[in-house]
Amino acid sequence: MDAEVSLFPCRRSRCHLAPKHIQTVKIAPSAGIGMNRPGLWLGLALILVTNAFVLTGVAYNRSTEPEAVIHLTERELNLSFSVEENTGISLLLVWHQPQSGIYARVEGPGWLDQAKLESLGFDCSTPLTDLEAEWRYRKALPRKAYVVFEYEGKGWQNLLDTTEQNIERIAHQIERKERSPEVLKNAREELDRLRNTGSRLVAVDAGSDPFRLRQLYPDRHRFIVLPAEVNLQYVPQTSNKTGIHHAYLFGRISELPRPEIHVPMTHRSLLEKIRNEEQQAGRASRYSSRWEKDQEPRYSVVVNYGKRREPWIVDVQLLPAPKRERTQNKS
Repeated sequence: MDAEVSLFPCRRSRCHLAPKHIQTVKIAPSAGIGMNRPGLWLGLALILVTNAFVLTGVAYNRSTEPEAVIHLTERELNLSFSVEENTGISLLLVWHQPQSGIYARVEGPGWLDQAKLESLGFDCSTPLTDLEAEWRYRKALPRKAYVVFEYEGKGWQNLLDTTEQNIERIAHQIERKERSPEVLKNAREELDRLRNTGSRLVAVDAGSDPFRLRQLYPDRHRFIVLPAEVNLQYVPQTSNKTGIHHAYLFGRISELPRPEIHVPMTHRSLLEKIRNEEQQAGRASRYSSRWEKDQEPRYSVVVNYGKRREPWIVDVQLLPAPKRERTQNKS
């Protein structure tokens, strides 16, 4: 039924106009409200279903004992945030490739070599000397795999040792005038960064069966088994003053499904303080916190990985201030 609305509303006690002198206008029921109502309910239902799906996944991920419980620091979990677009805080997982460092070319493919690539399902049947080898291998699509990451173990020590060996090699090449002193300077700076602030989380193995990998690496406080993507890389044969370097294949881990770990509200205050201090000091980039290369890590984090190998933060603690800072404060 159409409604009549007076253009001159008034209280009855004060209204002296006769009903016939009062102008009225007919207002039809709003079709828009009725038409939008199904869409509104559909949108709400979609939100509820999505939230239920997410919460179910979270509950399932945490329904059993953690697949891994690992203690990391700022060296492995950089403070990552967008100062303009996002009020939340997350930590970016930082790790080393099997073939890592700007001088790793000398070291060859590392453990993620042709044999390992074949075990992951890559077709490496084309001989590396074939004229079409480079064209074929550069077309190879990435493959899903599970990668083992080791924290502060043999992989980390091997990375340091390899970098030191490269420095010695470069020094000999400089004596033979095959490299410039600037290269040696850069190599030493890289070694310093690795020792002082570099991540100690290193990829040490990969396979298609995560349960088999866990059997091989049972220490759940030192090894994480995570899903990833692996890319096949082809390095052609080269020759220079140091000799002939034959062509080879190696793998590169290209993607982790969850490189950033959300920081829950219960553990956010400490990291918010660090973020605000860096913003005031002008040291924070748009997306990631940076600290001086000789500065020790400021916080530690306990991370659990669940049944779906998805992480969640259990604890965040402030690390003791470096001795040099305490010394400066006393002076």
